[in-house]
Amino acid sequence: MKEGKKMRKGFSLIELMFVVAIIVILAAVIIPNFTGITDRSKTARVSEDFSNFATALELYRADWGTFPTSTTATVKVNDVKGDFFKELTGQGTTNTASNTTITGFQGGIQYVKPATLENLVSPYNPKETYYYKTDPNGRAWVLYVKDSNGKWVWRSDSTSALQTSNEPPTP
Repeated sequence: MKEGKKMRKGFSLIELMFVVAIIVILAAVIIPNFTGITDRSKTARVSEDFSNFATALELYRADWGTFPTSTTATVKVNDVKGDFFKELTGQGTTNTASNTTITGFQGGIQYVKPATLENLVSPYNPKETYYYKTDPNGRAWVLYVKDSNGKWVWRSDSTSALQTSNEPPTP
C-alpha cells in the first residue's frame, strides 16, 4: 500500500442515501398491505361469530318452532337481562326446564354458553357488541354491528354472506 492513501472507514453519503431510499420504497409497499389485514381480520371474526349465531338460532328454531323474539326492537346480544340472552342460554320464558320442545325434549337447553355471550364485543369497537332483531312472529332475524367506517355489517336468516348498509338492517 502506498503511504499517501488512507484506509476508508465507514460508508459514503451516496451509499447511505441509497440504503435509505430502498428502505423507504419497501415501507411504501408493505405498510398499506398491513393496514388492510387488520380490517380483513375483523370482518373475518364478525363472519365467524355470525355463522355461529346462525347455527345456534337454527337449532333453537328446530326445537321451538320460531326464532327467539324480543319485546324490544333492538337487542344487545350480551345483555344478560335481555330475552335473547336468556333464550339462548336456557333461562328464557320459552326455553326453560319446565317446557318441552316440539321434538319432545326438556327445555333449558344451552345453545350458547352464558360466558360466551357476556364477553362478546365488537372487533371494530370494544365498547360495542352485536345486535339482534327479529320480526314480531319470530320467523326472520338479523344480526348486525357497526364497523370502523360507520357502516352496518349484517347477516340475516336468508343470507349466509355478510352484507353492508348505511342504515341498521331489518329482518
